[in-house]
Amino acid sequence: MSNARYQELARQQKKSEGVLTIASLPRLQEALSELGVTDDQALAKVSVVYQLQGLPPRYFGDAQLPMLGLAVQTNLPLICQRCFAPMPQFLDVQFEFAVCDEPPEALLEDEDVDWLESSAESAFESLVEDELLMALPIAVMHEETCAPLQKTAGEKPNPFAALKNLKLDK
Repeated sequence: MSNARYQELARQQKKSEGVLTIASLPRLQEALSELGVTDDQALAKVSVVYQLQGLPPRYFGDAQLPMLGLAVQTNLPLICQRCFAPMPQFLDVQFEFAVCDEPPEALLEDEDVDWLESSAESAFESLVEDELLMALPIAVMHEETCAPLQKTAGEKPNPFAALKNLKLDK
């Protein structure tokens, strides 16, 4: 879906919805891999449900801009970085976009609204993927106490023990 389609959806306040697979979102798949998700079966089950809805135009300063709302829901098979236990995380996120070529200053100051450049060409999957990447947690950890950690401390030689035998020449 190009931004010309974004313009049309926004101006006519139409709705587009569907389901994407993880295979169509390679950057998200790579980010999940970097977060320790290696279970291919769990990844294959990931689906991303999206709804893109044209919203009434909104004023930003003197400029009235067409608006889009994006809702994305998915359940990601994350792994706790502290205890390495599976930690599925349901994401239900909403975003608002103003569609324009050059954003007015008032739009740039609004932290709740992003902008889509109306002259750029981008796939809709890329927009969904960008927003999901931004919604991923920086550090995936249980909020409460994690599963008991295995603490194995074998007999290891002190790496500094050899230093005590050195003599300093003055």
